[in-house]
Order: sequence, then structure tokens, then C-alpha cells
Amino acid sequence: MAIGATKRDRSEDRRGAALEVALRTGLLKRCPIHGEVYDPGQHDYQGACMVATYLVNRADPLVASFQDDRVPLTDLLRSICKSYPTCCSECPPPVAWTGPTTPGTAGR
Repeated sequence: MAIGATKRDRSEDRRGAALEVALRTGLLKRCPIHGEVYDPGQHDYQGACMVATYLVNRADPLVASFQDDRVPLTDLLRSICKSYPTCCSECPPPVAWTGPTTPGTAGR
């Protein structure tokens, strides 16, 4: 196997592991209907990094590609959300709630 292919494979493994950690910690969500991953905008990076550090310290197989180094994992967690849309592209966009209307004010 070529060196470039090995680095690419490791990079893909790391991105997959970071995606799984992001999903487990709520940085990213998966649409329950369509399975698409999206960024809900609730970025608890501190909590996600704590979970990532715990997994690395416990030598969890999920994060084995990081070889006991949490820094690349936490760096990837901080940047991964930018590459996903803010909602599932298959679902209708959420409707903004404008609050209650007062009777008799419709159409003003």
C-alpha cells in the first residue's frame, strides 16, 4: 500500500471516529427519518472534548486511530460541525414561531 493511501485511510478513520464522538455528544445530530447528519448549532465543545479525552485515556477502539493523542481528536471536533448543514436537507425547514396573536389584530 502506498504511503499516501495509508495517510488517507488514517485520515478517514480519524474523521469517522470524530463524527461518531460528535454524534454521541450532540455536537451533530442524525435525522431520525432520513439518516442525514446535520449541525443543530448546540456546540458544547467542552463536553465533547471531555468525552473524547475519556475515550482516548481508556484506549477505546473507536479512537484507536488517534494513537493515544487527544489533541488531533479535539481539534477535529472543534472544526467538524462547519462541514455539515444546519438541518436535514430532506425535511421541511422549521417554521419560526412568531408568538401568540391577539384576537382582532389579524391583518393589521
